[in-house]
Amino acid sequence: MPRRELALELAANAGLTDIKTYDYDVPMFEDPAIDAVYIAIPTGLHLGAVIAAAKAKKAILCEKPMGNNAEEVRAMVQASKDNNVPLMTDYMARFSDVFQKAKEMIQGGDIGQVSFVTTHFSYPCMDPYPPGKPDGWRWTDPAGGGPLLDIGIYLAFGIREILGERLAQVTPLNMNTTVPPEAAVPDTTAAVFVTDKGTPGTLVTTFSHSALYMTFFGATGNLIVKDNFYQTSGAVLQLERNREVVDVLNTKLDPNLSHCDNYRREFEHFSNALLTNTPHSPSAEDVLADALLLDALKKNATPIVAPTPAQYLQA
Repeated sequence: MPRRELALELAANAGLTDIKTYDYDVPMFEDPAIDAVYIAIPTGLHLGAVIAAAKAKKAILCEKPMGNNAEEVRAMVQASKDNNVPLMTDYMARFSDVFQKAKEMIQGGDIGQVSFVTTHFSYPCMDPYPPGKPDGWRWTDPAGGGPLLDIGIYLAFGIREILGERLAQVTPLNMNTTVPPEAAVPDTTAAVFVTDKGTPGTLVTTFSHSALYMTFFGATGNLIVKDNFYQTSGAVLQLERNREVVDVLNTKLDPNLSHCDNYRREFEHFSNALLTNTPHSPSAEDVLADALLLDALKKNATPIVAPTPAQYLQA
């Protein structure tokens, strides 16, 4: 089905009737009826689209990751600043009940001083996205492929937001485990890190198996976030004290909790920020910090100190 017809069908299924479509050769960004745009094209095309939208004075919500590297993200952030337009990245999982509750508990001191963080997000990529098939670029694209940009980005912003600290120093190791001959990038990244406030931890992301958790070890207990970054229900927040589970927040078992409504919440958050002229989250600077971290993680070196977004923008 042609994309125009598919878009109209999807809109009709969602109950939307006032729909306007554009051909590729029509400058959509010049339409004065458009106040904001949602950019959901492949990551490698974000840079041109974001800069064009910024120059057209359109507010921008861009899919994650914002760019293939920090240099692209810096150019997009600079374009939004130069044209005085909001620029927000689509980190939909941060709007879940589990994510927001974990952030509240960690920063509220529910487990005391956090002494260590361990995170892991992986899935067997060869099953759904083998080389030569749609989305097989995850293996073959040297710029945008690999687990870091695909799913490691979730750990980057998850640690930063829930802990409230920026990963400032990392010691990464990139390797191949189940990588196919066509692969242009490593299928595994593991790293030890230290935040800007001195909290140590580990980060692992791979294409070889299934795992998704973030564990925050504190002086008075441990907080475990499970399965929060999937697009299906089932996220769990588990509080442990003295090696016993004392509290659980499960979005799959509790009908009063919503996990799959994160996209709607995100769009409402962005829309409200535009209507009220208030800050949105994540900020463009936060997203640049995440991009700088991913760039550092791509290298095998000991150690790498990532600059702050402010330092990077001034470079």
